[in-house]
Amino acid sequence: MDPVLLRELESICDASLPDAYLSLMSSFPESLKRCERAGQGDVSAGYVSQVELLSDPADVIEINREVRYQTIPDPDGNEFRWPDQLLVIGETGEGDYYCIDVDGEHAGVLQFRHQEVDFEFLTDSIDEFVEMLVEAFNRDVDK
Repeated sequence: MDPVLLRELESICDASLPDAYLSLMSSFPESLKRCERAGQGDVSAGYVSQVELLSDPADVIEINREVRYQTIPDPDGNEFRWPDQLLVIGETGEGDYYCIDVDGEHAGVLQFRHQEVDFEFLTDSIDEFVEMLVEAFNRDVDK
């Protein structure tokens, strides 16, 4: 990953990025970059690497700035502010985000559910998250 972009991401999170994430970004699976969200040759919905698991560090920076820009109300009417230690790595395309905890308190990947304004444990590791995406989009990926 470009050192300037890496420093910017670490600045956003106020922490170093996990080795597993850096490894993924330095050797992002090529076939996952080509994995279509809609399938059947319809690229109008884009690629998995443009939404569910962002392959471009500039996109990761942008989405992390967006979630930290303002507060949102939770179901009880309290203001929710995005936690600094959670790095958004992708989204569902329906308003929910996939994120990792750069502090290591929560291993694996979490899913932020915007309706509930709550986080759900999704996978034990980034590798497992990649495998889940591969299965969900019916593609075999060489890591």
